[in-house]
Amino acid sequence: MNAADRPDVDLPAVGIVANPMAGKDVRRLTSGATPISDAVKIGAIRRAVVGAIEGGAERVLISGDRARLGERALAGLELAGSVEVAEPHGWHTGRDSRLAAAQFRDMGAGAIVALGGDGTQRDVATGWRAAPLVPLAVGTNNVFPFQLEATVAGFAAGAVASGHADTAEVTTQAKIIDVTVEGSRSAEVALVDVCLVRGAFVGARAIWDLASVSEIVAAIAEPDSVGLSAIAAAVAPVGRNEAGGVHVRLGCASSNARYVPSDRHIRAAVMPGSYADIDIEHCEQLHFGRPVTLSGPGVLTLDGEREIVLGRGEGADVTVNPDGPYVIDVGAAVAAAQRQRYPFGPAVAGR
Repeated sequence: MNAADRPDVDLPAVGIVANPMAGKDVRRLTSGATPISDAVKIGAIRRAVVGAIEGGAERVLISGDRARLGERALAGLELAGSVEVAEPHGWHTGRDSRLAAAQFRDMGAGAIVALGGDGTQRDVATGWRAAPLVPLAVGTNNVFPFQLEATVAGFAAGAVASGHADTAEVTTQAKIIDVTVEGSRSAEVALVDVCLVRGAFVGARAIWDLASVSEIVAAIAEPDSVGLSAIAAAVAPVGRNEAGGVHVRLGCASSNARYVPSDRHIRAAVMPGSYADIDIEHCEQLHFGRPVTLSGPGVLTLDGEREIVLGRGEGADVTVNPDGPYVIDVGAAVAAAQRQRYPFGPAVAGR
């Protein structure tokens, strides 16, 4: 059935995108990262559904997958609203999250709760660039998403979708990194960082060998981050709500704990439970709209996952821009909905 033919298409809706592969990459074997089980994701989906309906959503749309996370989350759950698990797209990769986000946009969703790490959030932004989004951390490197209780994350999304919280008042538009390969009509995006990695191997998509990393362009480089953006944060921090980004060119890296840093070296948390010494050759702040050309041979990683192979002499323009997804401030959205529902609040003070 097409969205236009659905009798409930005008009802306030929240989409839930859950990546079944989040938290299960190779970094579980090479670092101290904790595996994320299906049971954890199922519980989070279940709680987000309850919260979304409590927040005002009358429809909840859940992405489908081969692990049947959505169906398992709904088992035995009695709800006042309509809940639907979409048919799986069948890729069992990040492409499923991209397609689900675009599908939910076309089905009239007013907000999305995305369960996953930086890569999952990037996939959602690729499918729906301007999505009103609650990014819920369920992955290895969680720079972009937040550690939140899924119940209130769902509530906030439901409040935005239903209009109980004004989108303009409770969201901040995130930065986004546009990546355009020279001579190609297609483009990719990232939300945290784009890195040039020497070599042409893309089979194990996650990065665990820091010695192969050559350059980093980061939109978010906060001191409390873990991952490649933590390298940029050590020399030129830039917050998620600050304008622009940073470009860093690296030299060598080492995991030797006895290494004594010099003026050109820093030490950063490059993976959960893992620090490394990094040689910094170049660092500069970037303004919005100013491209940096990363040249092959090598592979471009987008938010920590190998995506684009560049041959010798090939290059890609990497540009930090201000027009990414609209990230929902969960606390502000919940408070706005409560003020609308319970306007007597201040009047009871002092009783």
